[in-house]
Amino acid sequence: MPELPDLEVFKDNIFNRLTSKRLVGLDVFSMKITTPQSILMEALNNRELCGVNRYGKELLFDFAGGRIIAAHLMLNGRISIVSNPHMAGNIRSKVFSLNFEKECVVFHDTGNIGTLIRYKPMLGGTPDALGDDFTLDYFLKIASRKATTNIKAFLIDQKVVKGIGNAYADEILWFARVSPKSITGKIPEAVMGVLYNAIITVLRSAVASIKSISPDIISGEERSFLKVHSRFKKKTETGFPIIIETIASKTTYFTKEQIVYG
Repeated sequence: MPELPDLEVFKDNIFNRLTSKRLVGLDVFSMKITTPQSILMEALNNRELCGVNRYGKELLFDFAGGRIIAAHLMLNGRISIVSNPHMAGNIRSKVFSLNFEKECVVFHDTGNIGTLIRYKPMLGGTPDALGDDFTLDYFLKIASRKATTNIKAFLIDQKVVKGIGNAYADEILWFARVSPKSITGKIPEAVMGVLYNAIITVLRSAVASIKSISPDIISGEERSFLKVHSRFKKKTETGFPIIIETIASKTTYFTKEQIVYG
């Protein structure tokens, strides 16, 4: 599943392909999209795409005036860009397409179980992990309200902070040297400060790494640079063996150098 750093790169690359282009059509292929195609066409046809943004794990295609298409790729969702709608016929498991002048953005889901497309989504209420409203003060306050929660579960809870998924929770915890087996309320405030800074550092560093390794990526995942969450690595760069266990109902990668609190 693409996580926040992947989507940060996707959004810029997609917008660079589509900037200032007008929508000339769209196609709804899935019954899971509840807004009728006719309504979407009436609202969006011939409108210029003015931005591709991100909130948590959703990409937001902004046509101005509150006209936003939100796409959550979920587990198996993918994005392809082809030169015209006719070429989209070769893409399997299509969910939705936005057809621009000489470009067609196709959302498809190989598992046919996930990709979520919404029109005019309700956004906000929970800070994005790279948003200005995700402050240390907020982080400490919400941690105090969820003191009995496992720290891995806390980090991936989208009602706590938007955008952190399984892989990057492991990377953040390893960077901060906090065990995923820790209890949130048992972690000292100073260490929670370290963990907060690790969130920002790890996510921003990951965005830079993805841009460097796969500069044109618009779909999938680039994970070759991850330090601990990797099925191809046996040890971290610090020489500790990587342990794999199920924690917070997720396959979790960590080492014994990470301190257990609680």
